[in-house]
Amino acid sequence: MKPVTLSDRNHFEGMGGPDKVTIELVVHGPALKAFYAASANADVTRRFGEFSKAGLAAQACGNSMKTQNVTLKDLLPGFGIADRGGVVRIAELQALGYAYLKP
Repeated sequence: MKPVTLSDRNHFEGMGGPDKVTIELVVHGPALKAFYAASANADVTRRFGEFSKAGLAAQACGNSMKTQNVTLKDLLPGFGIADRGGVVRIAELQALGYAYLKP
């Protein structure tokens, strides 16, 4: 699984750089396990770190975190919590004019 992909880098570059676009990654359900700090593969850790430094906002679904019994400390650095849930956060972003891109 490669949740943070080359296409994300292409999106930043295609828009003229990270200062020209806001990307928010919302992770929920089983996909959250790919971002566990203790077990994330090196490529995901590296790419996520690069994107976080470039301004990627990342939100972990609070419901998924409860179900999986994890806290922010258990995730790669850079995550916030979507307290009302990942799908609610996605809907909020869409209402604000964000496009929903799913790999």
